[in-house]
Amino acid sequence: MPVCRMLSIAVILPILLPDVHGAEDNDPTQIRKVQDVHRVLHKGKLSAADARAVRNFMQRAYQQQDLSAGTHRHLLQRSDDGGGYAAWCLQAPSGAKVSVVAEKGRRWPMVRLGEEPLWVWSEKFENFTSVHYRFDVNGTRLGGGRNSRFGFESYEWQPDSLKQDGVPRGKLVDMGRHVSSQYYPGAARQWWVYVPAQYAADDGPPAKLIVFNDGGGFTKGIGNVPTVLDNLIHKQKIPVMIAVFLNPGMLPAKSAGGSKRSNRGNEYDTCTPRFADFLDHEILPTVRHRYRISDDPWDHAICGSSSGASCAFTAAWHRNDLFRRVISFVGSYCDFRPIGDYPVSKEASRAAASEFGPWKTAHDYPALIRKTDPRRQIKVFLQDGENDLDNRLGNWFQNNVRMASALAYAGYEYKFVAGQGMHSKRHGMALLPDILVWLWNDPRRSHSDK
Repeated sequence: MPVCRMLSIAVILPILLPDVHGAEDNDPTQIRKVQDVHRVLHKGKLSAADARAVRNFMQRAYQQQDLSAGTHRHLLQRSDDGGGYAAWCLQAPSGAKVSVVAEKGRRWPMVRLGEEPLWVWSEKFENFTSVHYRFDVNGTRLGGGRNSRFGFESYEWQPDSLKQDGVPRGKLVDMGRHVSSQYYPGAARQWWVYVPAQYAADDGPPAKLIVFNDGGGFTKGIGNVPTVLDNLIHKQKIPVMIAVFLNPGMLPAKSAGGSKRSNRGNEYDTCTPRFADFLDHEILPTVRHRYRISDDPWDHAICGSSSGASCAFTAAWHRNDLFRRVISFVGSYCDFRPIGDYPVSKEASRAAASEFGPWKTAHDYPALIRKTDPRRQIKVFLQDGENDLDNRLGNWFQNNVRMASALAYAGYEYKFVAGQGMHSKRHGMALLPDILVWLWNDPRRSHSDK
């Protein structure tokens, strides 16, 4: 049996790591990593030698970047306990009062490096800690945005997340590039199909189906979905299934020399039947032609993370005849629309009883779940962490709590795992073997073909 390995993430955004190999040999204080900065800053009053060593380290790390606007990234170093060290640096007037301020009322005063207008500080953070921060200079806030947040979270892999000897390997088939012709005209995307070793083209019952939004990311690295499916199908913990991994579409540039445009928000964050219809009419016909897939919607699942998760729920909600099982990691059940923008989908306006109505985006699902009678036929797994985002779109963790409460109230079959993680699918991926077993363990169906 393989030994479980640690799954770690030390930041939501890319880490800025300093190149410290050129440290001056004659520095009394050798600072080669963020942990060294932390040690020096926390041992007491800075000596001139310590200040000079920290300054040299920061100069090597940032290499002439503008450190006065507060938009540069922090420095991070992960520690063996799953947490890590963070260091900040800011150029500000020598006589100023300078701090790092973060959510939950946290404030860390920065210290000036000698007589220079360069301010620094460092903190040690435990595992499952997130920080959304800004710099405060004499009461004025600087920075913010994507560069001003980070966190640490680490999990243990389950044995069924790792490759195991003696387990037959399925095939991940590259389906090439699909260009949408009807639902998202011109949007091009890559996609893949996983075919388990146990799939029989001619004999036995047809395979189940599971679709992964943002699919490319689910096929890579330790603990990837094909590996999990290999193990679980081999052990007959889940039925034989075909998996479809689909990336969001990219639209052509608007002008010559311009950049391609992501169609992800249009596909994932607008709660209409359009994306599920796109799957049904543009993607799945190819899958159905190549492989024998069950027509029963209870044999179809869809999974996603963040906006891909709310999109997965949307697909099952609006096309309950197509999908009835949902996996949602850190779902974006938030309000993505501007104030005053309450679109009514054309699909819904043509439909009897107008299923979509005047609602906006996925933040309205808790109310819809509670008020819709009879309830949809959906089985839902929700995962989120209490350190998920809290921004102008809403409190993302609380919105997942609202989803779970609504599903409970309305009598849906669901499970909600609330952890301490951030806005990433790391926790969900660490739980994936258990999630898939729960999702397909259904007393309504015997799964005699497992």
